[in-house]
Amino acid sequence: MRDRWLSARALLLHTAVLVVACGCMAAAWWQATRALGGNGLSWFYSIEWPAFAVIAVVVWWHLIHEDPDVRRDRRSRPLVQGPAGERSPTPGGEGQELRVDAVTARLALTLAIVVGVESALGIVAVVVVPYGRPDSWIPARGGAIYLAHALLGVPLAVGAVSLLARVRRSSRLPRLTGWIGVSGIAFAGMGGLLTVAHPSRLAGMALMLVGAVVAAFAYLIPTLEKLS
Repeated sequence: MRDRWLSARALLLHTAVLVVACGCMAAAWWQATRALGGNGLSWFYSIEWPAFAVIAVVVWWHLIHEDPDVRRDRRSRPLVQGPAGERSPTPGGEGQELRVDAVTARLALTLAIVVGVESALGIVAVVVVPYGRPDSWIPARGGAIYLAHALLGVPLAVGAVSLLARVRRSSRLPRLTGWIGVSGIAFAGMGGLLTVAHPSRLAGMALMLVGAVVAAFAYLIPTLEKLS
């Protein structure tokens, strides 16, 4: 019980889900109040934000309730080479479904770092780029940082799709990392498009924030798993 709820891995998972779920529910409440105030687009976001919170809780619950003995046994078993050069867990029970190979784990951690850098650029862009600027793809003020933030999303999207392609035939945890990560990147990209026009700019910024948080959380799952 202590290993499950109070280990370093568990405390990191508790912190991550608390930040993500509470942030999503606060955003959902904010969007609901905007929707009731007459903003039709906010009805969509008031449903979308709780969905993100549910995803975070489901992942947290799944990782927390993996049996510690099964996890230790899984981590002690090496991966074997499968057909077409793919690596797959050795037989040994359902716990092997959560094993992530070293290359996938490094790629996921790299994507988490890139998401963090892009988020930092986004925060700088919020500070230097005027919110009430005219509708345009590149703002007149702060255009360089805005463009750098946008262009960094290209290799990030390529990396997210590459990771998803790599894990398409892998075990459960790598596939979970790939799908949640690419979904977060996609939502952040849609949010970036919404910031071009002023009426949807605030919603786009919020969507980028949620997408980045979801993607970063997903890509940190293999690293959190290795802490156990």
